[in-house]
Amino acid sequence: MKKIAASLIIVATVAVGLLFVLPTLISTDWARSELGRQLSSASGMDIRLEGPVRLSFLPGLAVVAKDVSVATGEGDVSIVVPGFSTAITMSSLWSDKFEIQSIALVDPAVTITSSASKAEARQAPSDKTKIDPFASLVDTLERLAVNRITIENGSLTTVGGAGNSSTISGIDVDLKAPDLDREVAFSLAATQDGRRMELDGTLSALRPILQRQPAKISLEAAIERAPSPLVAAISASGEIRLNANGSYQIRGGKFDLGGQAFQLDVLFQPGERSRFLADLTAKRVDIGALAEAGDADESETPASTGSSGEPNLLMLSNIDADISVTIEQLVSGALTASNVQLSGTLDNGQLEAKLEHLGLDAGSIAASVSTDVRKAVPVMQGKIVSSGLDIGAMAKLLGQAVPMTGKVTVNTAFAFRGLTTERLRESLNLSGTVGIRQGEVSMAALAGNDAQPPGDITGLNADMKIRDIGKPVDLVGKLTWQGQEVAFQSQLAPADFLSSSSIAEASGPVSLSVASNYLRASVNGTVSGAGTFKGQVSAASPSVDRLLKWLGQNGAGGLQAFDFKGTVDASPQGVTFSKTNVALNGVKASGEGSLKLGTPLDIRTSLNFEKLDFAALAGEAEGTAGTKQKSSRPGDAPLDLSFLKGLDAKIDVAADKIGYGKVFAGPVKTTLVIRDGVADLTVSQSPFYGGTVTAEMSADGSGEVPAIKLDMAIAGVAAAPLLDDAAGFDRLEGKLNTTIAISGAGKTTMALRRSLDGNASVKFSDGALRGIDIAEVYNNLVGLLASGFKQDESKKTTFTELGASFAIKNGIAETNDISLLGPLVRMDGAGTIDLAGQTLEIHLNPRVVASLSGQGGNVEAKGIGVPVIVDGSLSAPRIYPDLRKLMKDPKGALEMLSRLGLPTEKLNLDKLLPGQAGSGSGGKGAADLIGDLIKGGGNDAGNGTGSGLADIIGGALSGQRQSTGQQDEGQPGAGQSDAGSAAKAIIGDLIKGKAAKPEPSPGVAPNAGTEAAQQGQAGTSMQPAASPAVPQESSVPDASPKGEIGSLLDQLLR
Repeated sequence: MKKIAASLIIVATVAVGLLFVLPTLISTDWARSELGRQLSSASGMDIRLEGPVRLSFLPGLAVVAKDVSVATGEGDVSIVVPGFSTAITMSSLWSDKFEIQSIALVDPAVTITSSASKAEARQAPSDKTKIDPFASLVDTLERLAVNRITIENGSLTTVGGAGNSSTISGIDVDLKAPDLDREVAFSLAATQDGRRMELDGTLSALRPILQRQPAKISLEAAIERAPSPLVAAISASGEIRLNANGSYQIRGGKFDLGGQAFQLDVLFQPGERSRFLADLTAKRVDIGALAEAGDADESETPASTGSSGEPNLLMLSNIDADISVTIEQLVSGALTASNVQLSGTLDNGQLEAKLEHLGLDAGSIAASVSTDVRKAVPVMQGKIVSSGLDIGAMAKLLGQAVPMTGKVTVNTAFAFRGLTTERLRESLNLSGTVGIRQGEVSMAALAGNDAQPPGDITGLNADMKIRDIGKPVDLVGKLTWQGQEVAFQSQLAPADFLSSSSIAEASGPVSLSVASNYLRASVNGTVSGAGTFKGQVSAASPSVDRLLKWLGQNGAGGLQAFDFKGTVDASPQGVTFSKTNVALNGVKASGEGSLKLGTPLDIRTSLNFEKLDFAALAGEAEGTAGTKQKSSRPGDAPLDLSFLKGLDAKIDVAADKIGYGKVFAGPVKTTLVIRDGVADLTVSQSPFYGGTVTAEMSADGSGEVPAIKLDMAIAGVAAAPLLDDAAGFDRLEGKLNTTIAISGAGKTTMALRRSLDGNASVKFSDGALRGIDIAEVYNNLVGLLASGFKQDESKKTTFTELGASFAIKNGIAETNDISLLGPLVRMDGAGTIDLAGQTLEIHLNPRVVASLSGQGGNVEAKGIGVPVIVDGSLSAPRIYPDLRKLMKDPKGALEMLSRLGLPTEKLNLDKLLPGQAGSGSGGKGAADLIGDLIKGGGNDAGNGTGSGLADIIGGALSGQRQSTGQQDEGQPGAGQSDAGSAAKAIIGDLIKGKAAKPEPSPGVAPNAGTEAAQQGQAGTSMQPAASPAVPQESSVPDASPKGEIGSLLDQLLR
C-alpha cells in the first residue's frame, strides 16, 4: 500500500510539473496560429494574433496576447487590440461547448468605414437566400459561451463616405452574459465632444434578443456636461427588441426625467446616420419641478461647449429623429394646461419642434422653433400664435386676481443665436403683433373707501406691432372711460433693454401720447429699468375742472385751459424740471425746479411770470374784482394746514405784474418758504398804483389749530384807479394810505374769522368826490330844489382828509373815528364790521357846512345834513337815512329847513313857538307841527293821514313811490290852521319839486334868489305861482324817480 501511495504521489507530482513545464514546451507560433484559427472559426471573422502570445494552464487555460487584429470579410470593420487576454475553461476543450470565462481588451481601437458603393452593394438585390446573422450567432453561442467581456479605454471611429469622421473615446465596457437564457448585465461609459456618458443596465436574457423577440431591459444613465440639466440622470425600463433591419425597438418603456414619469415607444436604427423615432406620453408633468431639478443640477452638469466654448447641439448632428410628445396635464404653479401636443423632427441636421396644441381654460397656444444643429452656435427661429387667451381665466389659472378681462392675441415670430442667456439677450429678434381685444379694467381699486369709485375702462383694443427688435415697437389703441374715448400711442425699443446685462441697467428711448376731449399729453425721452426718465413732457387740457371731474376728482371751480411743456428728469428719488413753460387760465409762467421725495417733501422752484393774476387762477372772469356780488351768507369749512408739516419748500416768484382781477402791483419779487409746518411769504416794497405796497403773510400748520398772520402797508397810492379796478367805484380820488395787521387761528374758516385780532387804518388825502360840487349846491340849493338836481360828471367836491381806524377783536372790526374834512363838507361816524358774519353796521353824519376850510378844520362843525345808516351784508349793504334821529329834534329840523333856503318867515312858522297856540292849530306849536310834517302825523279832517318828510325822503332814497292820504284838492282839513296848511303845502311841493320859482326883487338877478334867501334880505319875496295843492293819495314826485331831495342827498352821501 505504501508503494502504491508513493507511486500515485509521484505521478501527480509529474502531472503537475508537466502543467507548468508544458507551456514552455509548446511553440509560441503554433499557439498564436492555433488560437487565431479557433477564434476565427468561432466568430466568423478574421482574427489574428500578431504579437507575442503567452499560455498558462494553471489555475486554468489562459492566453495573453499582444497586437490582436480583427476584421470583417468586407473590411468595413477593423479592430486593433494592443492588449488581449482571455481565460478558457480547460474542460471545454474536449466538450461540445467551448467556454470562455473572460475576454479583456485594453486600448482597443475600432474603425467602421462606410462608402456609397458598399451601401449600394448591400442594398443591391441578390438571388441568393438571405442568411439571418442572428440565427447563426445563436448557433455559435450555443457552442461558444463568453461569460464576461471587458473593454478598457477603447475608441470607436466612424468614417463616412465623404471622408468625414467622428470618434468616441474613453470607452469602458463590462458585459456579463454567462448564458443565452440567463440575465445579462452590462455597463458602458464613453466620451464624445467632451461629454462623458455612463450607462448601466440589465437584460432579461440574450436569446430573445438574438431571436428578434422582446426582452425586458432596464437602464440607468448619467451624462456629464449634459446639454440640459434635466437629462443629466435618466432611468428607464421597458421591452427591447432587435428587428431584422438592424434597428432596436423599445415598447412600453418607462423613464424618469426630473422626477416626472414618462412612457415611451422608441425605434432606433443605427447606421451612418442613426435614426431615432420616439413617442412620449405622460399623465401629468410639473414644469416647476422640472425647473427645480434643472437648477439643482446646473452647477454639476454645465452645458456642453464646442471649441469656441459655446454650448451647442453638435451631438445630434449624426442622428435623424422623429419625436412626438403628448401630455394630458401640464402644470406650472397654479397654471394647468391640458392636451399638450408637441412634435419634433431632426433630419440631416435640421431640427424643427412644434407645440401643436396647448389647451387652457383661457384658450390655446401654438408655437414652433427650428435650427441647424450642425452649427457651432445654433440659430433658433420660431413662431408663437394664439387666437385669443382670456386674461381673467389666465390670471385665475395662475392663482392671481387681476382687475382686467379680455383676450390676448399673439402672432409673433422670433429668432436668436446661441444657447446662453447672454447670447439670447444680445441676439433676440422679434416681429409680429400682440393685441388685446375687448378689454375691460375695473377702476374701483383706485378710489378710496369713502370715494365714489370711478368708472371702469371698457372697449380696450390695442395692438403692439413689432417690426424688428432693433426698431421701435409701436403700440396703438383706444379705450373708453367715463363716457369718453381715449386714444393712445407709444413707441419703445426693446433691443436697448435686452442688450443690457440686467434689467436695472437697461434703458432706451420711449414715447407715449394720449388724446381725449379733456386731455392731450405726450412723453418723449429715455426710460430705464431702474425707474428713471429723462425727456420732454407736455400736457394740455381745455378745462382742468372737466378733466378733474372726468378723473373722478372734485373740480376746484373755474380752472380752465392748462398747458405744460418742459424737460423732466425723474427717478425714484425725485423729479427735476427745467426749461418749463406752464399756463393756467391764461396765466403763463416759465422756470425750473426740483422735487425730492421723502419726509418732508423737498421742493425748490423758481418761477417767472409776466402777469400773475390770482383771480384768473381762481377761475374768475376778467373784471370780477370790480363787479358786485350777490349777498350770500359766509359758509364754514374745515381748515387743515397740517400738510405744511410734510413740506420743506422754497419757491421764488418773479412777476412783472402780480395781483387780483384788475388790481396789480409790480414788478414784484417774493419767496414762499415752508419749513417746520410754517409757510412764510414776504412781498418787499413794490410799485403799486403810483405808490408802494409791502406785505408779510404766514400760515402755521405746526400745531393742532391752524393759524394765520397778515401785515400789509399801502402808501401813496392813487385811490381813483385802485378803487375803480378793485370795486368799480369811480367817485373818489386822492392819495390812499392804509395798514393792516391781523392774526387768527381756528380749525374751520368760521372759527378763524371769529378769532381775528389786530388793527387796521385807512386814510385818503387831497382827494375829491366826483359827480357833485357841494359848494355850487350850497350856493344854489333852493334853485336846485325848484328845478331839480342833475348830476354832472365833470363836477367834483374836494376834500383834504378822509379816514378811519379799526380795532379788530374776535373777528369784529370797530371804528369810532370815521372822519371827512373838506370845504363845505364834514362827516363823522362810527360802527362795526363783522368779519366772520360778513355784515356791517355803521352810522354816518354827513353835513354841508358854511366853511371853506379843509385840512385842520373842525369835523364837528354844524351844517345841513341827514344822518345815514349803512348796514347789512358786506356784499350788498343797505344805505338809508336815520330819520328816527332826525325826528328826535323837530326844532333842529325846522332850522335845517331854514338853512335849506325855505321861506319859513313867510309861513309865520316862527310864531308857532313851542307851547303857543296858533290859529286853528289845535294848540300845537311849531315843533309839533314840524314833527308832524316829518313823521306824517298831521290828522286832517278830510283824509285822516298824511305824507311826512320822513316817508318822502325815505322813499326818495330807496327809489320807491310814496302814497299820501286821499283828500280833495284845495280843501284844507278842519281843525288845521291856515299857516299850518300853507306850510305843509309848500314843503310838500318843495319836496316833490313843484315849488314855484321865486320872483326876483328889483335890481336882483334871477339867479341870485338862493343867495338872497341865504342872507335873509327883507326885500326878497317868494310867491307861489298858484295856490298850493294838497298832495293827493296817488301823487308822486315828478322830477325824478327818487325826488329832488332824495337825488341830492344820494349824491352827497355817495
